[in-house]
Amino acid sequence: MPKDLRSFIEQLANATPDQIQMITAEVEPKFGITAIAGKLAKQGRFPALLFTNVKGSSLPLVINLTASYERLALALGTDVSEVVRVYGQRQAKPLPPRLVTEAPVQEVILKGEKAKLSTLPIPTHNELDSGPYVTGGVLICKDPDTGQYNAGIYRHEVQGEQQLGVYFQGSHHGGYIYRRYCEMNRPMEVAIAIGHYPTFILGAVSKLPGSGGEFEEAGALLGEPLELVKAKTVDLMVPARAEIVIEGIMPPNETHFEGPFGEWPGYYVGEGEKPFVQVKTITMRRNAIYYDVFPANREHLVLGSLARMGSIYR
Repeated sequence: MPKDLRSFIEQLANATPDQIQMITAEVEPKFGITAIAGKLAKQGRFPALLFTNVKGSSLPLVINLTASYERLALALGTDVSEVVRVYGQRQAKPLPPRLVTEAPVQEVILKGEKAKLSTLPIPTHNELDSGPYVTGGVLICKDPDTGQYNAGIYRHEVQGEQQLGVYFQGSHHGGYIYRRYCEMNRPMEVAIAIGHYPTFILGAVSKLPGSGGEFEEAGALLGEPLELVKAKTVDLMVPARAEIVIEGIMPPNETHFEGPFGEWPGYYVGEGEKPFVQVKTITMRRNAIYYDVFPANREHLVLGSLARMGSIYR
């Protein structure tokens, strides 16, 4: 069976049941989810938390899933003492993706006016954040000159039922590609994949030369080809076993005020005019699980640091 978010949650529950906790009581998406995770963090505890009753949404949410090196080592089939070496060695052997025609992530399709972001249990994380943010989504786009795919994690502010902000820093490859579309005065088609096996997330944050190769990197880290399927309303291939995919376009040379947002250094970083995504379609699995990264906290740091250490080893 190919790996995905559900298989990892089951794997974690079987291997170390004390490292995942289920919360069945109703919880507010605004501060409620991160209040619980934050209280545990102050106690030096960072279990994965699966919330089954997020107010305003029928979907469960998992946070802190990737907040420990032990859990990332489990995803890589090793232990903490070997995790950097294993990561670096796998990273050096990219594995091409496998194309499929049917996918779990397209079991439910919401198009047009039905594609509402309020369907998803998107949290507001920190006190001064400007609003709810998608923090665990992998934005997929395609270089207009080469056709090469790029995938990366960026912060996405919810700016309406069908609009998401995109915060590109100057060095982000996705930002380079978007600026090229702006030069051509063409909209950039994007897909934001939410929820997959942790090594897919690691592939998206890996430090690779050039502006692509993340799908092949994800396959190397997964230990099997990443399954891709054609998106429904944009000309992109997307992870077939993701939980949720948001499809849309980024209009060229248009911006919307975005921020502030609590970032990985523990400070509120960046606010101003930023590009945005106009949402066209949301596809998802039946009973999809929303994956969230706890920003400005341990999970944010652990995810990024393993990718950097692995790249140095390589």
